[in-house]
Amino acid sequence: MDFNILAPAMLRNAPLCLSLLLLGCTASTPPGWDDPAFREDAEAAVEGYVHVVADSYRDALAAAEVMQADIDAFLAAPSAGGLAAARESWLAAREVYGQTEVYRFYGGPIDAEPENLEARINSWPLDEAYIDYVEGAPEAGVINDPAEYPQLDRDLLNGPNGAGSETDVSTGRHAIEFLLWARISRPTAPATAR
Repeated sequence: MDFNILAPAMLRNAPLCLSLLLLGCTASTPPGWDDPAFREDAEAAVEGYVHVVADSYRDALAAAEVMQADIDAFLAAPSAGGLAAARESWLAAREVYGQTEVYRFYGGPIDAEPENLEARINSWPLDEAYIDYVEGAPEAGVINDPAEYPQLDRDLLNGPNGAGSETDVSTGRHAIEFLLWARISRPTAPATAR
């Protein structure tokens, strides 16, 4: 991901940053953009903010990559230790990503259309029955429908994600959370389960 794309979004929000700076000014008349010292301080604050945001997203990406590696290792060789490692890395990645949520809702790289990465990364609420069985519905979910979903891959999961309802979530942190914690209690797998 090119974090330089964040700069224009941060600069568009300079008035918000500047209004926060103005709250701390002690002068009787707040300085404006025509004051070179004020402008220099404001531009430095915006530039600092851009770097903090970019570093936060880099940290979130690095934690997600560790989580992906641990989940891949668990899927390749399922074990109690592998499940524990996958869960721990999910928790660590979630904590780091949670720190980036403050940067949402201003048309930044996570919420910007047409990509709207937020819908694929962190959609909530989640209808667990959309993904897999739940109590009282042992055949529910895309996992149990090989006729409709013969191969569970990136393209297939991104396609229907949120298509029927905002709770039809098939990707992202909450879907992974459900699969890492809720699915382990299945007493017997239906014949169609993969």
